[in-house]
Amino acid sequence: METHLASIQTYYTFLTDVSEGRFPRTHWNHAAHLAMASSVIARGGGIDEVRAAILSYNETQGVVSTPDSGYHETVTRFWCDRLAELSIGLGRGATAYDLARAAVAGLAHRQDIFKAYYSFSVFRSRQARAEYVPPDLA
Repeated sequence: METHLASIQTYYTFLTDVSEGRFPRTHWNHAAHLAMASSVIARGGGIDEVRAAILSYNETQGVVSTPDSGYHETVTRFWCDRLAELSIGLGRGATAYDLARAAVAGLAHRQDIFKAYYSFSVFRSRQARAEYVPPDLA
């Protein structure tokens, strides 16, 4: 993912590739999700836009969301909240690119922090996949 954030130009190429379904599914990992969501959060967008972007990308890749796989609402909301906190920490002048770089550098390798907030049973529940469920651990 870092190669996609090496410059502003490559970051915006990455965003275009995701929005147009050209970004390789094999690279659609946690870091890519964070980088994409950063563009939404940085411009004041929220969960609805992030959800729509993920679902749109998934559709272009043939990923079908079911009660047991695909898009996960609670996980998406959790990470959008972390990005919003990071954005506040970066300050008013931070760009989407700044937020994306900070998110990939500081959060992409820490995807397990979700486990400090959610038990496995909640994380794996169909309810948490379909709708936001508040943390049950922290």
